Amino acid sequence: MVRKLRKVLLVSFLVTFSACANRDQDTTPTPVAPTTSVLTDSTASSTDAPVPETITFGDVESPCGPAPAGVTPTIAEGEGGGATDVIRIAAASDKGNVAVPGLNAELYDATVAFAGWCNEQGGIAGLPLEVIDADAKLFEVPAQMENVCSNAFAMVGGGWAFDDQQFPRFHECDMIDFAGFTVSAAKSLSDNLISAMPNPSNRKDAGWFKWAVAVHREAMTKFATVYSDILTAQVVEQQYVEATEIVGGITTIERIAYNSLGETSWVPIAQRLKSTGARAIAFVGVPEVLVLLTKAMDEIGYRPDLIMVDAGFYAEVLVERGGSSVDGVVIRTAFTLLEEADRVKAVRDYVDMMNTYTTDGKISGLGMQATSASLLFAVAARDCIEAESVLSRACVTEAAKSYTTWTGGGLHAPSQAGLGIPSPCYQMITVEDGAFTRLYPPLGATDADRTIVDTADLTEDGWACDESTLVELVGDYGDTTAGKRPT
Repeated sequence: MVRKLRKVLLVSFLVTFSACANRDQDTTPTPVAPTTSVLTDSTASSTDAPVPETITFGDVESPCGPAPAGVTPTIAEGEGGGATDVIRIAAASDKGNVAVPGLNAELYDATVAFAGWCNEQGGIAGLPLEVIDADAKLFEVPAQMENVCSNAFAMVGGGWAFDDQQFPRFHECDMIDFAGFTVSAAKSLSDNLISAMPNPSNRKDAGWFKWAVAVHREAMTKFATVYSDILTAQVVEQQYVEATEIVGGITTIERIAYNSLGETSWVPIAQRLKSTGARAIAFVGVPEVLVLLTKAMDEIGYRPDLIMVDAGFYAEVLVERGGSSVDGVVIRTAFTLLEEADRVKAVRDYVDMMNTYTTDGKISGLGMQATSASLLFAVAARDCIEAESVLSRACVTEAAKSYTTWTGGGLHAPSQAGLGIPSPCYQMITVEDGAFTRLYPPLGATDADRTIVDTADLTEDGWACDESTLVELVGDYGDTTAGKRPT
């Protein structure tokens, strides 16, 4: 029973996309051999000197390449996991677990692909990357933390479901983490953490609720939440409710916890929502569970004006299993849509990188998170080597703090990664005829579009940015002391 309970917890509360790719579970470093590759102008004659092209990832100039002239880069003594001429990075995931096989494998896949892309250019300032497979399989975080402490310079691009279990060992070995995502309050506010898209437990973007009030004003006066009865879900739901109170214009009339071990029937919950007159619903869970509710709503002939969910619902399983019952579901995300790859170079670069340097890696929003984290690490590491010749953990984390506007080259909305401040930007997407499509803000926004939420700045890149809705939460959402370095 406990094992099943934990399975549901994992599936329900990582704001991620469930992985389907699986790989070798060996925890030793996986070398990604560097090769020398210089891109040249294909129209140049054979007698002309090669003209190197500038390699970029999205709109970021590649941080990868050979060592600067006259520099012999090395790793700080005692920080390289036994290596001084290679950067060993650990990609955390839970892909080898039995309960949800392949969970978050995209993190590992994307980190391996990034290492391959970078090493082909010469590594980071001449130091090649090796990827350590830090697969905790859900319940082996302490053991994997030992693996990381023994072998890695840094954790990069990954995340564990039970990430609070990495403490105190994480700080005992003075580890650093450029995380793909965080889960617990302790980890999200921990020391030695750099997040490309920060998600601290006490500060959230509530812009999507302000949008909902603007577009569905009457419906939001009859707002309800539906969430799993597991503690982590309860925390998320409480954060939602506190955020709605700060935004204003929202009256919560019902809060329904569902059985994390499975409801015998979802009709009673659908009927309860109908009888209370709920017209707008925020659902906390996963796509596989939401579709059970939407189908039950169809069964009793009930449909609220708005069903709101967060980024983890941007997944094919939602439309594959939900069919027409999920048409109109609205999803908040801060990552660029894969459907818009034709206009965003960073998304094309991510897809090309995955296709080139992995054989069966899953392309997903979670993979883009890992890629953004890897890119930020590489940029900061390059800065350190160019400045000091020696790569140290202290230098790379300090260098990352200077990146106070970060988009992963265009993979996501601007965040203040170096300061640990979440992005105040978002977009709303919806399901229409079995496909995901942009809802708000539209590209090429008009004056009328800008009046929908008059405090939001609608950018040319398609984001709604609203500093006024980056709210401070005061509720108790978990103990944060474990993530702090001992004095």
